Amino acid sequence: MPAALSLDPFVFQSYKSTACFMTSWLVLLYTPYRFTWWGMLGALIWVTNGVMAISAVRWAGIGIAQSLWSGLSIFIAYIWGAYVFKEHLKSHFLSLLALLIMTLGMIGIGIAVSGVKGLPSLLDVWLKLEVNFVSKKDCPKYNCIKVEDSSQPFIKGMTPDAGRVKGDCDHQSNNLVKGILCAVLVGAMNGSFMIPLKYANKDVVGVEYLVSFGIGSMTMTLVLLGTYTIVLVFQGRPLPSLYVPGAVGPAFLAGLLWSLGNFFSIYATLDLGVALGWPLVQCQLLVSAMWAVFFYKEVTTKTGAALLLGSSILVVSGAIMLSIFGTTG
Repeated sequence: MPAALSLDPFVFQSYKSTACFMTSWLVLLYTPYRFTWWGMLGALIWVTNGVMAISAVRWAGIGIAQSLWSGLSIFIAYIWGAYVFKEHLKSHFLSLLALLIMTLGMIGIGIAVSGVKGLPSLLDVWLKLEVNFVSKKDCPKYNCIKVEDSSQPFIKGMTPDAGRVKGDCDHQSNNLVKGILCAVLVGAMNGSFMIPLKYANKDVVGVEYLVSFGIGSMTMTLVLLGTYTIVLVFQGRPLPSLYVPGAVGPAFLAGLLWSLGNFFSIYATLDLGVALGWPLVQCQLLVSAMWAVFFYKEVTTKTGAALLLGSSILVVSGAIMLSIFGTTG
């Protein structure tokens, strides 16, 4: 496995935060400097979210993890906008229906990108949970196929009376459960990501928020990375390697692209509201799917391609429906 693929989540997030910090100052070319503590809170959410997202993908796989957090985040954002900030809606029912359609499409995209075999993996959650409660003498009736790639340590399948590798069953089962929990937390935090920006409008206007956010991203990353290092030292575990040659480029590019997306998402949220703007931003999943299809060649079957196409249509249809029946300011 290439070194960059096994990069520690905290280290990868550190590179992203550095890129975010460096690019945030560019807005001072046309906006005045203003600081708000809300930017620090937003940065804390983002940094924590980034680490949790990488962990979720490693433990549960990209299909399950991204489907869960993408679907959950749009509902969390909708609740904030519609019921906390009281943003005006043309139709609560039709807006929620649009979100449901988008969520179903996102789940379909996740299954298609991770392979059609990703569907049994979702259904096997109940079996994996059952393994945690059966007695040790009964555990051998389950077969947990060993995963060679440590970056994807989730159960590929479970069949009775087929033998098993000792210890893999419980270990991989726990990893998938941890991955799902991380994905749920990512969804909750991602849906709340723009909330500090809404409150910060009393101190800063629009992209003026980015400077405070950039300062916060670097500060929070140093705090979390320092805490993480102390915990590793206390436990006697080795410190994570930086993998500089293979990681700096991709990590900094990820931070740069994210900063650019964050710039435009601020305008989308301020102009359209949290309940409409942020769910529409989550259509980024379609772009990820296109990368998976055309660059990484991860969708290789006709069934997977059909599922991806149908799911993409659902996401776009839900987005159009939400833009019609969503907030009007």
